[in-house]
Amino acid sequence: MKKNLLIRLTSLGLAVITAMGMAACGETTGPETPGGGQTAEYTKPDSIKMTFDTCMTFENGLQDVCDEYKNQTGITLELEKPDHAKYYEKITLAFASGTPSDAIEMGSTYYPENANNGALWDMTDAWENTTAPAKSIIDESYVDALKIDVKDGSGPRLYGFPTVAGNGTVTYVRQDWLDDMGIAMPTTYDEFIDMLRKFKTRGSGTIPLTAAGLLNNGETPYDIYLREFYQDAIPDFYQKEDGTWVDGFSEPEMEAALTRLHDAFAEGLIDGEIVTNKTSTCRDKVNAGLVGCFNYWAGMWCAKLEDSTTGTDPNAKFAAMPIIKEAGHYTERVPTALVITNNCENPVGVFEDLIMYSHDGDKGQMLFTHGVVDKHYTDNGDGTCTALPYYEDPTKLCEKSFYAPELSITEWNDPIALDPRVEESLAVFRDNRTFATVPVVSDVISENLSNLNVVKGEVAANVLHGNITVQEGMAKYNKDAGKYVEAILADLNS
Repeated sequence: MKKNLLIRLTSLGLAVITAMGMAACGETTGPETPGGGQTAEYTKPDSIKMTFDTCMTFENGLQDVCDEYKNQTGITLELEKPDHAKYYEKITLAFASGTPSDAIEMGSTYYPENANNGALWDMTDAWENTTAPAKSIIDESYVDALKIDVKDGSGPRLYGFPTVAGNGTVTYVRQDWLDDMGIAMPTTYDEFIDMLRKFKTRGSGTIPLTAAGLLNNGETPYDIYLREFYQDAIPDFYQKEDGTWVDGFSEPEMEAALTRLHDAFAEGLIDGEIVTNKTSTCRDKVNAGLVGCFNYWAGMWCAKLEDSTTGTDPNAKFAAMPIIKEAGHYTERVPTALVITNNCENPVGVFEDLIMYSHDGDKGQMLFTHGVVDKHYTDNGDGTCTALPYYEDPTKLCEKSFYAPELSITEWNDPIALDPRVEESLAVFRDNRTFATVPVVSDVISENLSNLNVVKGEVAANVLHGNITVQEGMAKYNKDAGKYVEAILADLNS
């Protein structure tokens, strides 16, 4: 197993333009402000403009959350929630036009590029100096996961704050199938393959294992959906202990991973449509009761998959599988960041009265996690609360307003208890995880990585289907990808 600190790469499709603009500000206050306050005085905002993607919809009461925020803090929260499919296009255009919001939800694909281009406010000192209650209850491992070295070489700095844990995927197994067939949860690769072989004997139409593609090219890490097969192979660039960057897809470990994938596929242990699968098609197959093993997001999805599958198979039960010995770990992604742009005139105020307030372990966190009392949840009067149905769909209970409760980064006694299945899934994942690092980006990487990933996908698919041998596949990769790999490595090692 490699023990190197893995530094992942990703491609940005659009350049980000640093912009200067305007933001609202108001009275000067001290530590009595909602977030808890810096020791030095700072300006409390009259209003904060925020752009967010992964929150509830306005149709389900998002404006009610904003109104309650003003009731609690006296600050107007002007919230923009663009269409999900066009979210980053909207953000990029806002930077280009000089009108980005004060605070923006930003995933790890865009976060480092914006930081390197000087578009984001450096909140390192604000975090180190804050006296807000959040400071003592936040798990700093998630904060540290967002620190990056920018071009000026000033060392790890914080340009965004985690909204929730980055989370990652864990392998879910049909526990009822294991029980029916007298199989123990596997702990090694050989036991894992033996389990899949036994699942295959359940009959025609059974899919021992499904996954959404061979490589998670949408975002790093690329190997999360098939950790049992990749093991110590890294289908990405990484840095060795001596500081030298290498292309993991060219390394001997990748040849072994492709061999494992080919052999399992040839036995019929892997979904025949894995190359073209989307996560939604995988879920459909799982829900139809056809799938024995599926790697997907830890937490809520354990309960969701089980509940949706019981409609087809009332006995369906899912369990998260601890990582097998050879694979070593699951991977926790870099958290999604809430950044403050350099367009904001009062960044310390936004940091304290929005970011710190939303993680205060009290009414601020309750608002940003569960919404508004009597609208999104009820207070039972005994220290517990109960989620209410969504406005638009009374058959489903409100899961969150902004922050997923199961992915909280604070030591917080949430009054709405989690489903035990969710807790068990997260416990298995977190007991077997390592943290990914912020992706490294550059113009050279952006220009070459997407073409390189196409070659990776073609080679992996052809090897899987037996159109070419593993050795022929590696030779084809080195030939077709050579110019892209050479350019990226020259840039990284310069």
